[in-house]
Amino acid sequence: FQTRIQKPFQVMESRKKILLDYIRQLPQELYLRQPDSSSWSIGQAANHLYLSEKLSLAYLKKKLSYPDTVPSYHFKSRWNMILYKLFFKFVKAKAPKGINMWEGQSVMLPDELDKKWSELRNELNEFLKDNYPGFKTHLVYNHPFAGRLTFQQTLYFFTDHIDHHF
Repeated sequence: FQTRIQKPFQVMESRKKILLDYIRQLPQELYLRQPDSSSWSIGQAANHLYLSEKLSLAYLKKKLSYPDTVPSYHFKSRWNMILYKLFFKFVKAKAPKGINMWEGQSVMLPDELDKKWSELRNELNEFLKDNYPGFKTHLVYNHPFAGRLTFQQTLYFFTDHIDHHF
C-alpha cells in the first residue's frame, strides 16, 4: 500500500477520530438538537459525512467494475480541487439526495456511528489496497461539484468535508 495514498488515508482517519471523540462527549439532546430550522444538528452533520463516504465507496466500486470507463489523470482535476476548496469556504450548498439529512435520513447515535464508520473505513482501506496500484493516475471519482478526482484527491476531499462541517 503506497504512501501517496496511505498518508491522506491516515489524516482522514485522524479527523474522524477527533470528530467522534468530540461527539461522544455531548449530551444526546445537544447531539440531536438543530440550532435553527435551516441547520443540521451535530448528529445530522456527522451522519451526513458517514453517508457521503458510504455512497462514494459504492460509486467507486461500481465505476471500477467498468475499468475502461475510468479516464486517466488530467491536470484539470487539480484545478477542480482548488475550486471546490473555495466553494466549500464561501458557499453553502444543498447536499445531494441520499446524503441530504433533510430527506428523512435516520441519525445514528455516536457509538453506532463509530462502529459503522469504522467498518466502512476498513472496507475503503481494503478497496484502496486492491485498486490503487492499477488506478493511481486515473480519475476514479466524480464529485458533484469538483468533478473527476483521483483516489488521492478523493481522500483529500473526505478530509476537507469533515473540516467543512466541523
